[in-house]
Amino acid sequence: MNVLIFGGTRFMGRYVLRALLDVGIDVTIANRGTREENKGAHNVICDRSQPGALEQFKDSKFDAVIDFSAYASDWVEQAGNFFAGKISRYIFISTGAVYTSSQVFPITEDFPKGPPHPFAAYAAEKIRSESLLREFSSKGAFDTTALRLPFVMGPDNYEDRESFAFSRLLAKQPIFLANGGKSIHSFIYAGDVASAIVRILSLNRTKGSEEFNLAVPQATTSRGFVDLASEVCGIEPIVISYQPEEFQIDTINFDLKNVAFPFPENNAYLSSEKILNQLGFAPAYDLKSMLSEYYEWWMKVSNKAPKEYPLENRIKEALGK
Repeated sequence: MNVLIFGGTRFMGRYVLRALLDVGIDVTIANRGTREENKGAHNVICDRSQPGALEQFKDSKFDAVIDFSAYASDWVEQAGNFFAGKISRYIFISTGAVYTSSQVFPITEDFPKGPPHPFAAYAAEKIRSESLLREFSSKGAFDTTALRLPFVMGPDNYEDRESFAFSRLLAKQPIFLANGGKSIHSFIYAGDVASAIVRILSLNRTKGSEEFNLAVPQATTSRGFVDLASEVCGIEPIVISYQPEEFQIDTINFDLKNVAFPFPENNAYLSSEKILNQLGFAPAYDLKSMLSEYYEWWMKVSNKAPKEYPLENRIKEALGK
């Protein structure tokens, strides 16, 4: 089997590459060439923002496309038109952020889509991309699978999530949680995403278009995340609750580059029943095992100093901590 991956040059994509190579799949990775080449793959420079970028693949033979890099839905439209009739499956890496904010849980694949929530612009592109792929499938261009992911965890994570908690625990610094950290979040291990993709390819289903949430069965609050990280590293947390409205913080203006905690004040508990029932796939990692794996890796390779954020510092100063 020959597979083309768009993006996937760091973190989760590396897990997917290793998993595909382990089962003997031939992999081509197409990206802008701004990162080091991925060993074991055919590496191709492809800037999808440039007209005609896909023409270099006109004589290539692929069985499937895995799309990590479609931040713009226009790129999916271009790829769909180009690969129509040339591939059997298009796997699209989507997001749980496609769902509107809900008060009913867990969220299943048929829940309403769209804002309001913290990632509205990002989600809008993913929603349109999924819609375009369903249309391509309805016309017989190829089968499509959209994987809607929550927060992805694991070694090599370039986002300051696991490291946010561990760095503050090790430094004996307080962790500030809005309303005591009651917001609920879903998680998935990057290696489980890779295993699910291998499963999808191996089954060779002909179902037109399908969408799956991919998350561990248990959801965890922000406070629960801190407590599990505390258990992993054996350091008691210093947790300080604050009222987010006092600092003009809401779910819409969440900015991962300026946080008090790396998860928004937004409940998002994804159901994973559909992928279990239809594909027989269940994640191997729960959140604590994800954090344990990350911590072991992080203690060996990472700078352990907590990153500074203006919002966190503002809250710390206001509370006299």
